[in-house]
Amino acid sequence: MVDSFFVDSNVILYLLDQDIVKSKKAATLISKRGYINSQVIAEVLNVTRRVYKYSKDDLLIFWKYLIEDIEVVPVSIEAKKNAIELIKIYDFQIFDAIIIASALETGCEILYSEDLQHGFVVNNKLTIINPFL
Repeated sequence: MVDSFFVDSNVILYLLDQDIVKSKKAATLISKRGYINSQVIAEVLNVTRRVYKYSKDDLLIFWKYLIEDIEVVPVSIEAKKNAIELIKIYDFQIFDAIIIASALETGCEILYSEDLQHGFVVNNKLTIINPFL
């Protein structure tokens, strides 16, 4: 079993989804205490406010429980520099590259994401897995 994994914002957002199967998978995954970075929090809060129309109070409650259930790491300057290199090598989108760079910096072996290519291996260290397949 892999101990160290990173979670993309799209997986966290399935906690709120009407699709019960995906919502349960997301909850199970998050309960295993992986990692996210501060960018993922910002993306999740933005969507919950804009799309799900959460009030400020509801956002704060969701945020509180989220950061209790998962390890949050900052987006370091080094991760931003590494993201630039990842974009040059793999042609990732900027925000994806920052998440991937943070996952690598944290020493994670898996990045759970629905938006990136399932099974793709970055730098022979990080495997992207779509947990909903």
